Amino acid sequence: MSRERRRTSEIIPHAFREAYFSLFSGPEPETLHADLYRMLIDEGTDVIVQQLKEYNHRRKRLLREIRGKIEVRSLKRCEEAAKLRVVASDAGNNGVDLRSAFIPLYASTALVAEGWRIMDEPIFRAGMPDVWADEFRTEQRESLLAFKIQCDVTEEAVERWEPKAVLMDGSLLINFWLSPLPDSTEDYINDFREALISSVGLLHYCYERDIPIVGFVKRTRINRICRKFRVPKLRDTALMDLILRLGEYTLPEDEPMKGRIVERYRRKAEELGIPSRDVAEFTSIYSSYIRTGLTTPFRLEIPRYCLDRLEDLCGLVFTTSEEERGIPFSIGEADRLTKVTTSISNIRTLMIYSKSLDLVRKGEMRMQDLNLLALQHGEPWTLTDRDYISGLLGGEQGG
Repeated sequence: MSRERRRTSEIIPHAFREAYFSLFSGPEPETLHADLYRMLIDEGTDVIVQQLKEYNHRRKRLLREIRGKIEVRSLKRCEEAAKLRVVASDAGNNGVDLRSAFIPLYASTALVAEGWRIMDEPIFRAGMPDVWADEFRTEQRESLLAFKIQCDVTEEAVERWEPKAVLMDGSLLINFWLSPLPDSTEDYINDFREALISSVGLLHYCYERDIPIVGFVKRTRINRICRKFRVPKLRDTALMDLILRLGEYTLPEDEPMKGRIVERYRRKAEELGIPSRDVAEFTSIYSSYIRTGLTTPFRLEIPRYCLDRLEDLCGLVFTTSEEERGIPFSIGEADRLTKVTTSISNIRTLMIYSKSLDLVRKGEMRMQDLNLLALQHGEPWTLTDRDYISGLLGGEQGG
């Protein structure tokens, strides 16, 4: 155990320590009323299974109707293609919601890999430490800022390592649900604008150097293809799960992604003085589905300027993916280095508490002031227990 963490453990009173470290374990079981249990668990699951059965019938019926209308290509593992120099990046976030404010926690990593080897020390970027007391869309803003620094660190990595391809874990475009609302805070609107500029800058940078960039989207809910075939209540991944076999991918549709987010990208790029013909090349984003492992297919996002290299890019992704999870090596490593787990978030909260206790001991804060650190759902450890206040301060309360 590090000296800092050992010091933290010794400072915190036993009563609080037990309550706080319960955060690192699973939630205690709760007992539902028998009638409510029956509605939720017994009867409810019967209804869900029946709906899933009908859902499965719909996707198989759609498969029969569209057979041959979606073009599929097969891949072979190519060790030489896999050795191309690739920059991969990922971002993670997991802040803490206190009763007094939200404390964001987000970070990003970019690395360079050739085949199954990381070739240099990764680049890390940590989010700015901050306290949000007036932000009501906390998780959305945190995700927005994580996306921004991912774009920033990816562009830095491309400039440093001059790769043959770039793989971003996630979408190339800001998620629509992160768009500002009419009543969004001024800080949120400014962060969205900065994220948009960073994303446009990355795409334009890769376009100017003719470096293909791909978004590897692991979690996608869109249903563009199913909606096109007039079955809107069906996710594309559910359909692709029946269509694609291991090592197969779909050719992109004729039309790129559309919507308000794409329009925002184009307007911002033109505001930055980029010629319209160039803007169309890197903001026209196409989707392709690929099955790289024993999971459901993943979605790839590819700008128009590098569509001619789609087969090579899919071959790179497929060859470097391990079969069980289907995640490319470089993406998996970036994800592993960046993942902000709940345990990491809890340790940081514990360190904040420990350092705040030091301020109490110095007389710069009162013990009662530490209620600022009460968790939104943490009533059991609101800091008012005199047993450990006196123990901490040697019988004297902070001034």
